[in-house]
Parts: sequence; structure tokens; C-alpha cells
Amino acid sequence: MRNLKHLRLEKGLNQFEMASELNMPQSTYQQYEAGITEPRFSTVIQIADYFNVSIDYLIGRTNIREPWDRSGDRVSAEIACLRNPKARQALLTLLREIRSDES
Repeated sequence: MRNLKHLRLEKGLNQFEMASELNMPQSTYQQYEAGITEPRFSTVIQIADYFNVSIDYLIGRTNIREPWDRSGDRVSAEIACLRNPKARQALLTLLREIRSDES
């Protein structure tokens, strides 16, 4: 749940407000954010859905925020994960050129 606090702060919510949004006690939410306890998988899904992010993003496995089924473009999402900015930009440029040729 590495990105949980960041997402909450991004929405401008305190821990009490966030817990209320998720219909759970503040102490439970606080423990998730602090890494003291881990939520059930169903709760992870609920939190990811609330923030409209992928579960992998929520737990810190990727920097792609969008859920796969909602991203609309898996290739672009994969390119966005590349660490080399020059390679990432080159692939995005190539992808745009391919798309424009198809139109």
C-alpha cells in the first residue's frame, strides 16, 4: 500500500475522511497506511476502485496508475514504465506515427 497516503493527500482528505469514504474505522485505515496491517484483497480492490488506480500502482509494483481494463492502451502503459526517458520518448513517437498512418 505504498501509494495509499499519497493518493489520500492528493484528494485532500485526512485519515478520518478517507476511512469514512471506505466505510471502515479510522484506526483500521491508519494501520493500512502505516503498513502495520495489510487489508484483505477485497479491500485492496475497493481502495483501488475508489482512487481509480491499478492494484499494482496502489501497492507500488508499477508507476502506471490506470487499471489495465480502463487504460485503453496496454502498449502505451508498458512504454510509460520504461526507465530510460530517451527510449520511452522514441517508442511513444513511433507509436504515434504508426497510429497516424492507420488513420
